[in-house]
Amino acid sequence: MVTLGCKTAPEKVASFLLMIARNIDSSVGPAARSACFDLPLTRADISDFLGITNETVSRQLTRLRMDGVIRIENNRRVTVDNMNRLEQRCGGRRPRRNRP
Repeated sequence: MVTLGCKTAPEKVASFLLMIARNIDSSVGPAARSACFDLPLTRADISDFLGITNETVSRQLTRLRMDGVIRIENNRRVTVDNMNRLEQRCGGRRPRRNRP
């Protein structure tokens, strides 16, 4: 959760999906190339968990879908064909800016 606090909204949503993909199925580890899972939370629950609005969650999921990073069926079933692409959307640590 601490790392999510430093991320942008797109990075938070991607990180959330990556976390779910890796924790919902023990066969989906760091070396997995793809994953398929049902979202265990509603968009409202996801927005509360990530500290962003429902609309932002929906927009970011749509962006990931439009960019071909994920597929969504029945508003709950998420398929990630290429985990590396999702990982790239999670961002990384950013250097701190020096304040004057």
